This record gives sequence, structure tokens and C-alpha cells, in this order.
Amino acid sequence: MTDLNTELDDTEGLRAFLRLCLNPGPGREGRSVDGLAQRMPSFLADSIDVHAPHIAALRKTAQDAQEAYVTALQDWITAETATDGEATR
Repeated sequence: MTDLNTELDDTEGLRAFLRLCLNPGPGREGRSVDGLAQRMPSFLADSIDVHAPHIAALRKTAQDAQEAYVTALQDWITAETATDGEATR
């Protein structure tokens, strides 16, 4: 059996592992790419980043957008309402 770290260091090994995650075989439930992306452990996403810099850039953009969304949502929820309907702090 191949060591997982060695497998993830190789582009084709990483792709093969990800395909196995999507379709683990008979008797095991597969998942969609979206489901995999939502549940992907950071060590696996980090391996993908090494082999696919364009995906790494999209991941970073998505993380930044999520952080901005959470901050804006928090600010909006905790803001006081002004008389004109605009939220203020």
C-alpha cells in the first residue's frame, strides 16, 4: 500500500485519491465535488494548492469573501437602526 503523504505529493496520485473520495466503490456512498469541497480537510486542500495554483488563488478569494461576509453580517446584525432605516453603530 502506498503512503498517503507520498500519494498526495504526486499530481496524479492526488487526483486518484480525490476520485476515490468521490466514488469510494461498492457499498459506500459517494459524494459530489461540491460536497467534497465543503468537507475537505485543510491538509488535502493544501496539497491541491501545491499542484494547482489557480485553485489555490480561488480558495484564498473564497476564504476572504467568506470572512468579509461574516464581518459585514455581524456589523449589520449588531448595528443600531437610525430613523431613516439605515443601520448605524
